Amino acid sequence: MQGCNMIMICNKEMDRLLMCKRRKEPCKGLSNPVGGKTGSGENGLDAAYRELYEETGISREDVTPHHLMDFTYYMHNCYVEVCVGRLKRDVETAGDENELY
Repeated sequence: MQGCNMIMICNKEMDRLLMCKRRKEPCKGLSNPVGGKTGSGENGLDAAYRELYEETGISREDVTPHHLMDFTYYMHNCYVEVCVGRLKRDVETAGDENELY
């Protein structure tokens, strides 16, 4: 079963949530939180940090994600771990894969 993650990141004030607007299919033009696939032999938290850094430039020093829940998409044979985190400081986000807002 393929592992995936979704990382919900709030700003310091907890009044904004980081989102991505997809630039490619599937779901081109739609919005979702940061996330991606868990690599072979990679645990969920390490995958969350990696995906977060790859997609936004947010590092381990900027945020501590916490496991919130997980669920399984049986029709897609996919296990999803959901993490949440609050930024420790203001950061500039930068990502090539999707538009960030």
